[in-house]
Amino acid sequence: MCKKNKDTTTYRTKDSGGLLGFLAFLVTIFAAVLYLVALILDFIDVNRPKLIDTMRSVASTVTMCIVGLLGWKFVRYRSTWCKVLYAVLILIVVACVAVPMVIELVRN
Repeated sequence: MCKKNKDTTTYRTKDSGGLLGFLAFLVTIFAAVLYLVALILDFIDVNRPKLIDTMRSVASTVTMCIVGLLGWKFVRYRSTWCKVLYAVLILIVVACVAVPMVIELVRN
């Protein structure tokens, strides 16, 4: 599928993730807290569906940003068509997340 470029042999055999791994860990905590608070607010019947939906959207968006960065670490040394495919997929995800949020803000 996506073949590695032949001139890239500088991979570490043991990598703890560095800064990106730490950010992914923090984002996982952040998203879990947001989802948990949204679930609790929904469970105790707080009549604020816009707040709950916004919290879930923010958690999803931040999580997708980290997933996108981790995906780029994989694609970075791959062939050009794989990078182009990745960029198109990222644009689709961004559009599918941003457009409904903008439409919701415009409606209210």
